[in-house]
Amino acid sequence: MKIVKIESSDYKDIQRIYNYYVEETLFTFSDALMEDSEAIQLTNEGIQYAGCVALRDEIVIGFGIAYPFRVESIFNKTVKLTYFLNPAYLSKGIGTKILNHLFVELKEKGFKEIIVNISSLNKPSIEFHKKMGFVECGFFSKHWHN
Repeated sequence: MKIVKIESSDYKDIQRIYNYYVEETLFTFSDALMEDSEAIQLTNEGIQYAGCVALRDEIVIGFGIAYPFRVESIFNKTVKLTYFLNPAYLSKGIGTKILNHLFVELKEKGFKEIIVNISSLNKPSIEFHKKMGFVECGFFSKHWHN
């Protein structure tokens, strides 16, 4: 398994992995499958800000992408992250490697604040992020999928 910089050709794999979570979980905050145009835009943001894919036998098994948190200039050193793994590769240390790769790339580019949104239903992700040094800073109440 190796972690490499994201490339524009990775968008279909990113879309495939993400859409699994849309269809099978409530972890994405989306009830619509990611379209090609959205996957291309997300991949391009990963190329511009920070992004990587995890490869096993040259097949993408996970990804991590940083993108702008907000447009106001006060947040120009703040990014949000999204990353997902093929479910067969959860709890194998790959998420840690992806996140560490993104940390290095973001630090080199001068980013200071990193934010992630996590579904309260995704307890393993919440625990993972606490272990990685993230601190809970907010909770949306009265939001759910119908």
